[in-house]
Amino acid sequence: MKTFSGKRGIVLVLAGSLLLLASGAFHASLIDMRKSRHLQQVAPEDTTPLVAVTTVAFGGFRGLVADALWVRANKMQEEGQYFEMVQLAKWITQLEPRVPEVWSFQAWNLAYNISVLFPEYNDRWRWVNHGLDLLRKQGLTNNPNSPDLHWDIGWMFQHKIGMNFDSANQFYKRKLMEQVEEILPEGRFDAATLDAEAKANLEETFSMKPEKMQSLEDDFGPLDWRLPDTHALYWSTVGLDYARKPFDERRLRRMRMQSLAALVRGGKILASDDREVQIRIPRLDLIDPVIAEYQAMLGDTPHNHYLQKGYGNFLNDATLLNADYGNLDAAFTYYELLAEMEENLPSGRENFQRYIQMELTRDPRELSYDQAMSRIVALILQSNETADPIRSRSFIQSARQLHLLYQQGRINPEHKERTGLPPFETMVSLVEKRRERGF
Repeated sequence: MKTFSGKRGIVLVLAGSLLLLASGAFHASLIDMRKSRHLQQVAPEDTTPLVAVTTVAFGGFRGLVADALWVRANKMQEEGQYFEMVQLAKWITQLEPRVPEVWSFQAWNLAYNISVLFPEYNDRWRWVNHGLDLLRKQGLTNNPNSPDLHWDIGWMFQHKIGMNFDSANQFYKRKLMEQVEEILPEGRFDAATLDAEAKANLEETFSMKPEKMQSLEDDFGPLDWRLPDTHALYWSTVGLDYARKPFDERRLRRMRMQSLAALVRGGKILASDDREVQIRIPRLDLIDPVIAEYQAMLGDTPHNHYLQKGYGNFLNDATLLNADYGNLDAAFTYYELLAEMEENLPSGRENFQRYIQMELTRDPRELSYDQAMSRIVALILQSNETADPIRSRSFIQSARQLHLLYQQGRINPEHKERTGLPPFETMVSLVEKRRERGF
């Protein structure tokens, strides 16, 4: 019995060795098949030695290895080991390049977790930009039809760069402006005059298609591509082409509408020569096209609570923006549309006047950055445009007082750095020079 058992063991070992050699012989053809069918974007020879070994050794079971790495990466995130996660996440993306979540996970870690660990803003921007590039240039290469990755890219522009939750947000906006101006002077896009090199640079740097950019310009007029909200508009709009689930469509459409609303509030940039100071001027001409889009969507889904709320907020912005600029007839039109939606808001000219009086006399310290910026710019513009010197001085004094009170509402240096306005005299100077810049 012992002799038979020993012989059987030898036979099994030999059979196993032969099967292992046979699987190795077929491995190259399997890799070629994966490439031809676009099932693998990263060849084993281009990965780290560890990933190459696990891919060859485990073959179809490499998903188990990736799962184990995911568990480890999640534990590192809980422990705050963000730098250590970078290499681990890179291995995961190489093992599972066609899983959008792995790219989202790594890009978020780079742009959000790691960037804020650096005190120098230039270092922060490098990590934020690295996260964007990871999504645009690698994530989408492997997953070109992913609505999730399109949303992720748009969110980084809309939130990380466009909003003021990071104290370096103004620095990010300046770096984005500089990036765009290297290809599009003054941020203007014109497909008819853009040469082949510029179009190639747009795709290389921003992964944006000129024909898609032109489509947005056809819909909404000339856009300023130096603005993060314009990029968020681009990525949410393109992502809608790939949305197959209601959830994906809802959040991409919400981002698109939020981006358009932000461009209404400030769709034009006036910047100092060194780009250190930026102020934004509203695009009131976008209000009616955005309203038309909201109404079309509500016609399809009339009971969508979030859509109704977004539309109401937009109508409120449209009312107050026009009131800021003295366009009271237009403001009243949008107020009446808002009153149709809000049960507690009475219609009529007298009620409209009371509403405007209440809103325009709110404590400036309670205003958002966008509200304060818009209101101050409107006052400065009206001061420049009136021929009456007394009214002109009154507008400037009101703007100065609003600026002072708003700045006083910044409760500490960090809050002031995140949400503070540019110096008042600089704002006045930039607005006065707007005609020279084609505004």
